[in-house]
Amino acid sequence: MPLFIALPYMLIEALAFWAVAKWLGVGTALFLLILCFFLGLFLAAFEMRGIARKLALGQEDPGKAAGDIGLTAAGAMGVAMPGFVTSVLGLLLIIPPTRAVVRKSLAKKLRAKVEDLGVRSFEATNAYRQRASYGSFDPRVVDAKEDDPKLDEDSLKRWTDNVKPEDFGTSGER
Repeated sequence: MPLFIALPYMLIEALAFWAVAKWLGVGTALFLLILCFFLGLFLAAFEMRGIARKLALGQEDPGKAAGDIGLTAAGAMGVAMPGFVTSVLGLLLIIPPTRAVVRKSLAKKLRAKVEDLGVRSFEATNAYRQRASYGSFDPRVVDAKEDDPKLDEDSLKRWTDNVKPEDFGTSGER
């Protein structure tokens, strides 16, 4: 764990333990930490089995189940880490109602990031750039390339000599 994360984590957990120990006593605070650890891991295992059972029966969307299992595993890790703050946060990730709120929030953020990545990738390619090609005025030149238009004075003169109103699609009507 990097030092800039470890130091605040240890400070917050130490202050939380000190507050609980001062409020309830050191023995009770230690008992509560151990109880949160075992209760949290038991609850996480129970929730994961329930998610897997619903998934096996086809009652659960696979994407939702993957998110629930991931958040439950993260909650189990939080419960397993020593301290009251991480235990409470871990329990919140394990309990279904709060897990659903977190999953939906994370899904929105992830969807926005994926869409943004797709847009940036599309813009980085040449596929979205429009190229204007007006072709050739010479009817004999069908496959004029954009980089090599065959427009010269003679072909323009031939085209203007033979121009008719029908060439513009209105047949002379206004």
